[in-house]
Formats: sequence, C-alpha cells, structure tokens
Amino acid sequence: MLVMTAWMVCAPMLRAAVPDWVLQAAAKPQNVYSLKTNAAVLFSETQFTVDSPGKYVEHRRRVVRILRPEGRSEGRLAVGVGNGEKINSIHAWTIDPQKREYELRQKDFREVGGFGELLYSDVHYLVAQAPVSEPGSVVAFEYEVERRNWFNELDWNFEEDIPVEHAELVVSLPSGWELKTSTTGPVHIQPSHAVANRWQWSAHDLPGIEPEPLMPDVAALCSRMVVAYFAPGVSNFNSVSSWDTLGKWYAGLTSSRTASTPEISSQTQQLVAGKDDFDGRLRALASFVQSQIRYVAIEIGIGGFQPHSAADIFHARYGDCKDKVTLLRTMLEEVGIHSRYVLINTTRDVVNPQIPSSLFDHVIIAIELPVNVPANAYDSVITAKDGTRYIIFDPTDDLTPLGELRSDLQDSYALLVTAGGGELFRTPLLSPNLNSVSRTGHFQLDPKGGLSGEIVETRTGDHAAQWRYRLKDANEQERLRLFERHLTGSLQGFSLQKTEVQDLDQLNRNLVLTFNLIIPQYGQVHGPLILVRPRVFGEESFPLENKPRQYPIELAGTSLETDTYEIEIPTGYKVDDLPGPVKIETSFATYRSKFEVEGAKLRYTSEFVIREPEVDPTLAAALRNFEETIAADEEANAVLLKAQ
Repeated sequence: MLVMTAWMVCAPMLRAAVPDWVLQAAAKPQNVYSLKTNAAVLFSETQFTVDSPGKYVEHRRRVVRILRPEGRSEGRLAVGVGNGEKINSIHAWTIDPQKREYELRQKDFREVGGFGELLYSDVHYLVAQAPVSEPGSVVAFEYEVERRNWFNELDWNFEEDIPVEHAELVVSLPSGWELKTSTTGPVHIQPSHAVANRWQWSAHDLPGIEPEPLMPDVAALCSRMVVAYFAPGVSNFNSVSSWDTLGKWYAGLTSSRTASTPEISSQTQQLVAGKDDFDGRLRALASFVQSQIRYVAIEIGIGGFQPHSAADIFHARYGDCKDKVTLLRTMLEEVGIHSRYVLINTTRDVVNPQIPSSLFDHVIIAIELPVNVPANAYDSVITAKDGTRYIIFDPTDDLTPLGELRSDLQDSYALLVTAGGGELFRTPLLSPNLNSVSRTGHFQLDPKGGLSGEIVETRTGDHAAQWRYRLKDANEQERLRLFERHLTGSLQGFSLQKTEVQDLDQLNRNLVLTFNLIIPQYGQVHGPLILVRPRVFGEESFPLENKPRQYPIELAGTSLETDTYEIEIPTGYKVDDLPGPVKIETSFATYRSKFEVEGAKLRYTSEFVIREPEVDPTLAAALRNFEETIAADEEANAVLLKAQ
C-alpha cells in the first residue's frame, strides 16, 4: 500500500499554456450537485495502445473541478511506475477561481517510494501538489506511461466516489488482435467500433458514490470494465478471459515453488513427531507457519504475484502471504496432505463473478479434507465442483485458528487454483457462535448507589482476535489504558481494582478478560428510591440516520453476544418496578432481553445475534428500529424502594 507522508508544493508558473481540452472542459456550464459533493470530474480520457503481449502505452487525461474544501485532495497528483515501465510525459495545470493559470512540468514532480507493509517494492511514484486546490479551482492532469503487465488485461474504472460528467476509453490493438470486455456495476456501456482494431467507449453524467455511514467499500460499488485481449496464432496463456485461464496462469507461475529440501523435510518430521492423526499433523504445521514465519513482503517485478521458493522462505524465516502459503503447502505435502492456492480480495464484493479479472490482493490456502474426516470437524469447509472438500485457512493471520476465517474473508468470492485451471467459489459464512462475546457480572449495590463487583468477558473469533492484537505487545500500563477505554463506553466514574487476561497466546482457546471495579455513584438515589440500570456494561446499539439508503449497511460479520448481570440489592430495599422484556427479530439479526428478581438479586440477561454481515438498503428502517429498541433496553432502569 502506498503511504505518502508529504506532498511536494511546487512553485507555480503563471501564464501557462493551458491546452484546449482543459479549457473546453473548464468552460462548460457547471452541473448542479448536492451541497455534500466535494468535487466533480469534468473530463476523463484513458487511451490504451497495445504493442505486444503484456506491453502497452497508457495515456490519461483528467480534469476536476473542486467544489468544497474537502475536495482539496483532488489536488494531489500521482502516477505509479513499476519494473520495466517508463514515463514518457507528465504534466498538470491549474485554473484558480480568478482564472489565473498555473503549470507543473515533469521536473516539478518528485519521485517517492510507497512501501507501506512492504520491505521493498520496485514500484515508485511521481507526485506533486497542484499549486491551487481551493473551491472553484480546476485541476488537470495528463501523463503517458509505457506499461508492462503480466496479464493481457486492461482495467477502466469509469465510475468514482465523485460525479463524472464525461469518461472515455479508447483501446487500440495490433492488426488481427481481438478483445473481450466484462463490465460490473449498475452502469453498462456499449462500444462504438470506430476503425479497425480501435474501440471506444464513453459514459456521461455518472452521479458518484456519495458516502453513507457503514457503507461497503467504494471499490465494491463502482462500475468498472475489464478488457481481455488476444494475439492471433500465439498462446494467450496469460489472458484473463475467464476464471479458468487465470487459475491456469497462477498454477504455472507457482508450479516450481513448492519443491521441498532436506531441511524442510527434517523440520516437518520434527513438528509431526508423535502425531499420527490428520488434525494433529495439520495443526502442528499450520501453527509453525503462522507463528514462526514473519510477515515481510519483498516484491520485485513479477514478485508481486509469484511467491519465493519454499527453500528460500524456510531459510529466511519470513515471507508475504503467498510465501507463507507456499511453505505450508510444501510441508503439508511432506506428510501426504494435499492443498491448493486460493486467491482472494480482503474487501468483500470487490471480486465480481461476472467479470473475470486479476483483482485479488491476498493469497490463502485450501487444505484437502480426507474422506474419512467429517466435514463438521472444521468450520471453514467448502466443497469444490469435483466433490473434493477443502478447509479454507489463512496462514498469514496469526490470530485466527485453523478451521476458522476472520470476518472480512467470509462470504466472499475467491479463486481456487486447481491443477487444470481455476474455480471461483464463495467462502463460507461462519456461524455467529464462532464469533462471540459472553459477558457475566456479579455486583453488590450499597444504599448510597455505589456498585462494586466483577465482569468476565469470554471471547472467540474476531472478538478475540481484535483483543489479542491489542494486547499481545502492550505493557502493563498500556493494557490498563486499553481496559479503561473499553469500560468507559458504558461506565463513568469507575476505578479498576484488578484485571486479568487468560489464554492470550492460545488461539485454540477462548480469550478471557476479567475486570474488578468500583463505581461509587452508579445508582441514582432519590429519597427512598434508587434507580439502577441492570445492564451494567456493554453497548450493542449504534445510531442510524433517518433517511433513505442507497447502499447496503455493513455489520462486519456474524456475531453472538450474551450478557448476564446479577446485582445484589441493599438490605432493606425491594424491587418496586422492572422494565419489560424485549424481543425483536429481523431477517438479519435477533435481540432479546429479560429483567428478573430472584430473592435479593436483580438479574438482567440478553442475547444479540447477527446472522447476516450486510443489510440491504431497503431494510434500513427495520435496522433503525432494531437499533433504537436495543438502545432503549440498554438504558432502562429498575426502581428499588426502601422498605418503610
């Protein structure tokens, strides 16, 4: 991922020779947009001229009008250049609200590397900041790059998060070549075949993806086009015309990488010594790759796609996602367990089954399940078209145990790389029981409203992984601050007396957090009455705007949360009034709660189940009512009365 910490502010050149295509776009009458629209694309043109397989020239022009201060990010200009690629030209112009013109030339751009989580990558960027990027400014950007691609594939993202008034794509191929297009999203465009081996598409007045709370990633919502092209009379092995051809390409790319060595074989035998069953061997090897192979990414040339050899990964004890899968596949094969590469995107619904493309950013593994092992022995199991069952597992994720998947990899399209090609499948959506929080609390309430006691949280799945990530490298003071922030969401004026963490490093066990605390002014004393909130801790509700939705609401993942709190009533008091029970069911979630009295104890119990990670926008009103019901339940008070 590119992380830019500073942008170059260049000395502007006045009286710039602004080209006609910029002036024409800027002179058009401005469309009417909502007051929340930050900027609008006036003109966007992409030209791809293919020279030979995997080599083409990309020429782009883009003109944007900034409408609000939040649109200033459109003044950040950047183009990436990879291994074997060359910038032919790069240029930018700005017209400020006073019609003054500025120019940036190639010498005004500076080169930066964007490493992010990469230790090294040979991709670099030329970046600059438009001299003026205030509301009313027009920013134009043009560049031409000689590209090298490992696939015969071209991508056109013609829809954006801001409105696009005119977008155009031109593809030119050598004589006799052919192409195939696939489009995803609500906007579909028919090409106009202008001249031989030159195709053109255009789109007009696209509204933009306006932000909504809890919406899916913009990349999953925008319309886009993929163009696969083919040379006559030669192998088109690296074309992305279908999921099968992409699988064949990746199978060929990785075929030589899983060769074992005596060192790998020896380590494998040590790890599985004394373990004669499938599960014992599998967990031993998976745990080794999860915990002993550090995540470090080095991507040079085709290294963004092709893993290093298993021998190199084992020797160095580090690698990226595809490297960790490669080593695990090699070690599993040593003990007779077969497996496959799986390509996936970490953002759900970016990969569309109707549009074959290389739009994957992560590699995980499919581990073949023997016929004598029941499918319910593991939770993240899928069945391929040929009937083979596979455990889907991410060895890069060192916080999720074998047999489970974190939520952002569930219910998503992924490509199983088989010996003969590729098979697109949907990853499993796991049961809410596997991503759970169980909270129990036992408290004593004194006549002055003071509350003291203990809260125990038992966590599984993502709920556990998130806290394991926060706590694993935190010292005692940092942990205390984390716990205090965690409790502050529901409680005020408390003091922590003691905390405990159990099984932090044991992925196959539940994570248990214990808090002993005192809250001096929890209950509200009004003469002979005490108002007390039985739901002491935990907030499940969130606000949702009361207006129509365009896009689905993301709920992260399936989940089960239960709460049981017991409060010992002060001597001489009795429960005078209790809130009523709550039960609300929808297609996507269920919530129920109950208030009870047992002797001198006030008990509150609740259960909150999320069955679907995404709520259709037509159900926004139902979700709003659901959340408001939970919020009212969380704040409901019981009334205690002092005996006369």
